[in-house]
Amino acid sequence: MRFSITIDTENEETALRLLAAMKDAGLVQSPAEPVPGDAEVRILPHTRQVLLRDEVVETTRLEFELLLHLCKHPDRVHRRRELLSAVWGIDDDYSGARTVDVHVRRVRQKLGDAADVIQTVRGVGYLAASSSRVRVEDAANVVRLADRRAG
Repeated sequence: MRFSITIDTENEETALRLLAAMKDAGLVQSPAEPVPGDAEVRILPHTRQVLLRDEVVETTRLEFELLLHLCKHPDRVHRRRELLSAVWGIDDDYSGARTVDVHVRRVRQKLGDAADVIQTVRGVGYLAASSSRVRVEDAANVVRLADRRAG
């Protein structure tokens, strides 16, 4: 289960005490720090970022969704029509499946030497093989302190 809490207060000390009390009660867990270098490609859905060796890779909305979908469902061949439906929301027989190929090519270009995390299955579609090279990092809990101090 994932939830978000916003503490909206002018008093930072009060907000930090409340956060500490919630942690003590087991309501908030500190996110596990990723081990540096253990995955070449990290996908952070909660911030919609792709990191390649801890450097941000700029992706469009559809490129991000395509990479996320493939990596959330590893070791499974995804047909172009299925990807059109899942990522683009297109369920007709008239839309060109080549748009998937173009987007995969762009994602691979942006991933550079890590591009082989997306594999082509000739005549069928694409897959992301499960490996330690790529990881989707879902945040367990997100806690934000709203600091509305003037200045």
